[in-house]
Amino acid sequence: MSRRRVAGAWLSLVIAGPFFFSTAAVAGPMSSESAVPDFQAILRTEGARLASITSETEALTFFSTTLAPPLALKESGAVVAPSQGARSPIARSGSGISEEVVEEIKGAALQLTADLASWRLARVMVGAAEAGEAEPLRVAVQQADRQEPWLFARGARSSLRRAWRLSDVLVAIPPAPEAGTDVPSSYGEYAARMDRAYARLVETEDSWLSVAEREGATGIRRRLLESEAAGSLSGSDRETFASRYFSARLRPVVTAHMVALALRAEADAELAVTGAWTLLHRWKDRLQEVKGLARLCGTWQWTVHNHQNHQDHKMMLSFPPPGATEAAGPRPSKVVILGDTVYLRWEFQGGVQEDSLLFGSGGQRLEGTFVNSAGAWGSITGKRTAPCQKERMK
Repeated sequence: MSRRRVAGAWLSLVIAGPFFFSTAAVAGPMSSESAVPDFQAILRTEGARLASITSETEALTFFSTTLAPPLALKESGAVVAPSQGARSPIARSGSGISEEVVEEIKGAALQLTADLASWRLARVMVGAAEAGEAEPLRVAVQQADRQEPWLFARGARSSLRRAWRLSDVLVAIPPAPEAGTDVPSSYGEYAARMDRAYARLVETEDSWLSVAEREGATGIRRRLLESEAAGSLSGSDRETFASRYFSARLRPVVTAHMVALALRAEADAELAVTGAWTLLHRWKDRLQEVKGLARLCGTWQWTVHNHQNHQDHKMMLSFPPPGATEAAGPRPSKVVILGDTVYLRWEFQGGVQEDSLLFGSGGQRLEGTFVNSAGAWGSITGKRTAPCQKERMK
């Protein structure tokens, strides 16, 4: 008899009515979440070291040695510690944890570290701009220059990248001296002609802000010095007028947009840091979940006794390995495995069923009971008939 026919017979007799199982992903147990750490304190105490990281290797070392202990992530720090070699000791110790799962933890550790560094950098940019201090902004730009290959790899953190580009323009074109009586009267004509030639400050492709982001200070200076408005000026007047025009007309706009982008980058980084920490904080649950799913993985012959009609019904069930996204036949909507105890929840149209089982015979048998919302209840005996198909794992 085909699997579909067996499953259909069992479902109709045990549940007292046909239904379809949900294909929701298998879920593991959730631990009670601890309070989110004070990341602001981490930024204050470790800001200088975060600013010095320029590679993933340095980031993982910093995470495992410096960040993991105060963030209650020592287990995660041990998993990703680069000093252990190319393969994680957890993955190679026969614990059942695959390299793919270790890579997931490694990715979260890298994200947490990189976004903490991004958070710090964005905050420095905002503080320097709001205080009107040139030196802190110059230092921030230099640090971003060194961290660019790491922080902005593959187009990551676009808001921070754009803020950095605008900060570089502000640093490269220093403020002009305060206006005084020594300003030639021809400056007014230069400024008016520049206003007419390049009317757009923002939004369009040829606006000043677009040029600043796309071409940096070089593009801004080229436009200021080589436009028709500057054509009849001497070399010294060109420099003087260009500097004054940038300070009076463009610097406020560039600064405002840089601050807005940096504030957005701060908010994005805070969310990303919290999300990465939550994933890493659940590492023990993840470890337990994967081990349990690995024990359940395989093909089982399910024998169900329904006490409502005193009949036995058999079917074949296949449980996929941890990380698998596709599986033939019915699948539980939730799986919780604690030691030898197995809880399965099946959701269907109009009701649910819950199975409470225990491993026996070295993990080759499952025995327990079921109850469902249709009123049926009884016993379940499972016998493993085929091992886990590990080639289906991601």
